[in-house]
Amino acid sequence: MQNGTDAAPAADNRDYSFPNVNRVAIAGKLIQDPPLRWTTRGVPVTNFVIVTSPEAEADLPEGTDRPPCYISIVVWAQQAVQCNKFLRKGSSVMVIGELQSMPNHAPERNYYPVQVNAQWIQYLEKGTVSPDDAEYGNQGQGELDAGR
Repeated sequence: MQNGTDAAPAADNRDYSFPNVNRVAIAGKLIQDPPLRWTTRGVPVTNFVIVTSPEAEADLPEGTDRPPCYISIVVWAQQAVQCNKFLRKGSSVMVIGELQSMPNHAPERNYYPVQVNAQWIQYLEKGTVSPDDAEYGNQGQGELDAGR
């Protein structure tokens, strides 16, 4: 090596791959009361569907209105019990969670339905829960127990 000009370039060990990101945030209204069930291991679970309406766009041509979107939500553990107790048809909620394949998918027909596995739920309406309610410890929000 003379005067530093013959030095081999340093190996670039940086990883430029993209991370796996699976996070969604959705706000909408329940289209039915959330039923409460238990798994064979005794874990509470509820499923419900929320509907979202797209925001109106001023410059859309007539007849190109976008229809509402219906999203299936699954909630586990104590948060499922709270949803069953405090949410009703028409309740407004914000859900943050992960998309997951539904167990009844039909890959042979290229049909892969997904649902949102809720990790955090915020009830968006005031007056539905008393702050003094002992069973409502986290006020409708918080991470679910990962060890279902």
